[in-house]
Amino acid sequence: MLRRYAPLKASRGTVWPADVLARLRERDRLCVGLVVGMPGECYGALEPDHVRASGGISMKSRSTLDNGAMLCSNHHRLKTENGRTWRPILLDYIDGKSECGHVDPKYGCPVCLQRVRA
Repeated sequence: MLRRYAPLKASRGTVWPADVLARLRERDRLCVGLVVGMPGECYGALEPDHVRASGGISMKSRSTLDNGAMLCSNHHRLKTENGRTWRPILLDYIDGKSECGHVDPKYGCPVCLQRVRA
């Protein structure tokens, strides 16, 4: 006997509260991937990204300032595919534990680059 299942509802996507999104854009101003030394050039739209993992498939993590970073499409994909490498570095940036915000973004943060190369 075949079971009949109801069709899945279409995802509404991630909705970031307007005040959080405004504060993220003000804090980061550009792709954080450049700031923390992620390889590759920036391309694609600048978008807010959930840095912390949600803890389960099809679950959304919190859309808060302490869980977000502005990334271009390229660096967003890189973070998603290599989360074990880049999440800790992005979390350090968010938590202010690195000096990323105080360097020329073209060259990246020496502290973060050192961690990546180690």
